[in-house]
Amino acid sequence: MGGERILVTGGNSGIGLALCKQLATEHDCHVYLGSRSMESGSKALESIFSYAPQCTGKNEVVNIDVMSDASVTEAANSLRTALGSEVLYAVVNNAGTGLAHGVAPEVILDTNLYGVKRVCEAFLPLLHPVEGRIVNVGSGAGPMWLNKQSAETKAIINDANVTWQQIDGVVKAEFSRGTGVNAYGVSKSCVSAYTALLARTNPNLKCSSVSPGFIDTAIVRGFGAKKSPEEGTVSIRHYLFAKLEGNGWYYGSDAVRSPLDVLRNPGEPPYTGK
Repeated sequence: MGGERILVTGGNSGIGLALCKQLATEHDCHVYLGSRSMESGSKALESIFSYAPQCTGKNEVVNIDVMSDASVTEAANSLRTALGSEVLYAVVNNAGTGLAHGVAPEVILDTNLYGVKRVCEAFLPLLHPVEGRIVNVGSGAGPMWLNKQSAETKAIINDANVTWQQIDGVVKAEFSRGTGVNAYGVSKSCVSAYTALLARTNPNLKCSSVSPGFIDTAIVRGFGAKKSPEEGTVSIRHYLFAKLEGNGWYYGSDAVRSPLDVLRNPGEPPYTGK
């Protein structure tokens, strides 16, 4: 392995930046560091170069706002040009918001779910047709939210044949109940369902959704998280490079398969359902 070209959205801080640094320095990848702000992205890239000068010239910033159709399309077109005759090995949909960020529920959904769909649809044509991988960063908040929902909602999210209309319907039903206070959990639950849909409709690609764990980043600032961003990449990196037993599955922060409707803690037995 080595030389794989990987796009990481939200690569300018937190887990995304830690991942970009590890991919560049430990896996010898060509990293496309996705950032909504070119200034922030350039500073993040310089921090990688300062840490590992040998990476200079092998990694690039991609200006991308996952909430904007125009920005995502422009980023995909730009990367297509940059790739030339090369292909993209993987996309890591890491950009996310909610919780301590204090943003509106609509922003949470547009970033964490609809943004993931936007990016996948735009960058699918750039991925290697057989070896390409997509890793969508989820959260234990997804199973925690789904565990409290109706049997009907659980059946929809757990269905390997789920449709986008059904996923979108779950979001709309939740928001119709009131304030959108559960937007973060809904977004992460639905992104795992979308990952299953993505795998079914693109069977030659390897698609996974993963929880990074309870990591000390801005999104949970003040919540008591102790683990460093570098510790939040274990499952992501595993499902970028390891041989996968299934496709479209959800995994815990220990890189072990986990259920969508019950929070499985690291060290507990793997989920063995359908």
